[in-house]
Amino acid sequence: MNPIDRPDDLKSYYQDRSVVDAYMHRRTAQPLNGLLHRRQVSFLNTTISARAPRAILEIACGPGRLTTAVHGVPFGVAVDASQPMLETARGRLGAGGGAWSFLRTDAFVLPFGDASFDLAYTLRFVRHFQMEDRQRLYREVQRVLRPRGAFIVDALNREVSYPSRLKQGLDKYEIYDVLYHRDELVKELEASGFRVLAVEGMLKHFPLQQRLNRLRFRLGGLAKLLIDSLEQIPGNSPSTWMVLCEKKT
Repeated sequence: MNPIDRPDDLKSYYQDRSVVDAYMHRRTAQPLNGLLHRRQVSFLNTTISARAPRAILEIACGPGRLTTAVHGVPFGVAVDASQPMLETARGRLGAGGGAWSFLRTDAFVLPFGDASFDLAYTLRFVRHFQMEDRQRLYREVQRVLRPRGAFIVDALNREVSYPSRLKQGLDKYEIYDVLYHRDELVKELEASGFRVLAVEGMLKHFPLQQRLNRLRFRLGGLAKLLIDSLEQIPGNSPSTWMVLCEKKT
């Protein structure tokens, strides 16, 4: 069976309550996934603090994994096509919702005026689509961003991710992910009207960190300590990148 790579199919996948209920555990419970989550949150918070945006858009917020962890948001809108995901996100954020509001909508046709936001981010979303649909998303992000507005997105390093997926079995990956060489990633974003300001590697020693993660039941807390410690050592082959872009015009 081919992995999901079409917008309508992905929407249907995330309507499934069992997928929604398992999402946070899958993304944060294991030491390796937990480290990636913390690093992504840190990247977002550092960027928000430095740029001080007045209005923030989170696209495909899911169950609020990031929404509930970012700080310094004066006004934020989190959108998703899945009602169960939005309900979970609202519940996790708590009464009142702080600066955030939630909206069920199609990310390909955002219901906002031109130049409405200073910063937009989306993780584990754009990479699920083929080039034509990625370009549609980039155009919509460009439209709702103000001049020199920031866009943050994640991407997977082909050199590290593909060998790992082969070992796991490609049939285990239900959802498509585009895998990049770093220069391909930068070229795609630049060609789509963004200026790439920073590319930060995460899970810098993924093959070893992944092996330690598999030994977590045997090693206990030592596995997390070792995985986190390895992240402090410079590495040139991360499994994941976080990319900070700026709208060119």
